[in-house]
Amino acid sequence: MRTTPATSSVTGVGHLLRLILRRDRVRLPLWLVGLGGSIVASALAVPPLYDTPEKVAGYARTVGASPVSYLMSGRQVGLDTLGGIVANEISQVAQLGVCLMVVFLVVRHTRAEEESGRAELLRSTVLGRHAATLAGLVYGVTAALLLGAITSISMLAAGLPAGGSLTYGVGLALLGVTYTAITLVAVQISTSARGALGLAGAAVAVGYLVRGIGAMQDNALVWLSPFGWAQGMNAFGDERWWPALILLVFTALLLWLAARLMAHRDFGGGLIATRPGPARAGRLLDTPFGLATRLQRGLLVGWAVGLFLLGVLYGAVIPTVPDLIESNPEMADVVGASGQAAEDALVDAFLGYIYLFMAVIACGFVVASVLRLRAEEEAGRAEVVLATPVSRTSWMAATTTLALVAAVALTVLMGLGLAVGYGIGSGEWDQVLTQVAGQLAYLPGTLVVGALAAALYGLLPRGTGIAWAAVALIALQVVLGQLLGLPDAVQAISPFWHLAAVPVDDFEVVPYATLVLIAAVLVAAGLWGYRRRDAVAG
Repeated sequence: MRTTPATSSVTGVGHLLRLILRRDRVRLPLWLVGLGGSIVASALAVPPLYDTPEKVAGYARTVGASPVSYLMSGRQVGLDTLGGIVANEISQVAQLGVCLMVVFLVVRHTRAEEESGRAELLRSTVLGRHAATLAGLVYGVTAALLLGAITSISMLAAGLPAGGSLTYGVGLALLGVTYTAITLVAVQISTSARGALGLAGAAVAVGYLVRGIGAMQDNALVWLSPFGWAQGMNAFGDERWWPALILLVFTALLLWLAARLMAHRDFGGGLIATRPGPARAGRLLDTPFGLATRLQRGLLVGWAVGLFLLGVLYGAVIPTVPDLIESNPEMADVVGASGQAAEDALVDAFLGYIYLFMAVIACGFVVASVLRLRAEEEAGRAEVVLATPVSRTSWMAATTTLALVAAVALTVLMGLGLAVGYGIGSGEWDQVLTQVAGQLAYLPGTLVVGALAAALYGLLPRGTGIAWAAVALIALQVVLGQLLGLPDAVQAISPFWHLAAVPVDDFEVVPYATLVLIAAVLVAAGLWGYRRRDAVAG
């Protein structure tokens, strides 16, 4: 008599990995080429720009005392060397990029599979209970290691020291491995892919901000963040490897926690159970706008709280910016002023970057909100709605309007957060109108990106990924545009490039109104296309 071999909890991991690689044969290379290409381009661009000791010393003197640099990239050692300059310039893209990459990839092949029902279908075959989780872990770790290797190789190709290049690449890879483990914990807690993405994304944001605030204040706060541990390996300085041990131990604890949580939850469920809705729908759900608001309630609240707190953190830093003039008098020469004028110029430069950076972050919300239309259509739920007297135009218009109106509200909240943070840090509470107006000066750029997503959904539904690519390119242009020396024709692709750099420059009405008009045209084009095309299945 033939017997069926016993199935262990990890049976089928190899088969799942092959399936994952088959499904992501385009997605993973795009992540690696996009992030790796940016890192390679930056690493190769630095040596020609700082080809004399005087230029290197000037960089160390200015950037080494910049509050924006501390907040965005931490306190990089070795800024008086080419290696330190390269590491400082690529840190923001490389570190945030590797974390976001593993978060999206791991959630896609774990919680999203359970939510869609495909994981249950696979488990009906010879597949262990923990096989999907282990496959997701191996996949995320592999992606992080590949990006770390690309980073080290690009630094070596730029002629940087081998020790520093290896140390930086290893630190970057271990940071990605740590956030792979954090994502697996989030997957066990939430019952939805969106919830898991939100929890893991919040962990990335908290770690990044804690490191940034600690770097600005030059205190032990940096050692409460995985970003600080990775940077604490001191690539291109006095390299040390014991922070890598902290990352490994923390990762092991997180993996143990993920395994324990998985053992105590039902398949398809999570530690945070979904609450059943009321027996009767409220009057608000009788309208397309009300339904769209209800569907995105969690997304709206999460982004509102997150961006407001981000504004508070950045606002609390503003009063400390003038102190840099006292600690480093040479900064006055950099801004071309002295005394109070130098302090005001430094604060304006800091605010201009923060306004722009937060507006680009808001682009992520508006694209996610608009493309909820695509998710509803792929799942077949939009078809149910459209089977009622709700027209295609009203359904798409409701969701798009919600996204754009919410973008305005979030922009105001970010400004309020900056004002509240400034009040907490300085005791002065008269900055509300100034900060809100400054943040609103960058609103049209966010609206254009959201309108582009709407146009793509209506005219080219299978190409909606272009909207996310646009967000990534805009973020890259903001972070690395000056370093890469991109021509104006390329930088002009970003809508933010056309706006006045408030408060450094005076507000300009014409480009502001033009971008608002472009956003309206894009939305109208999307509505026109949606009315005339067939529904697209997932």
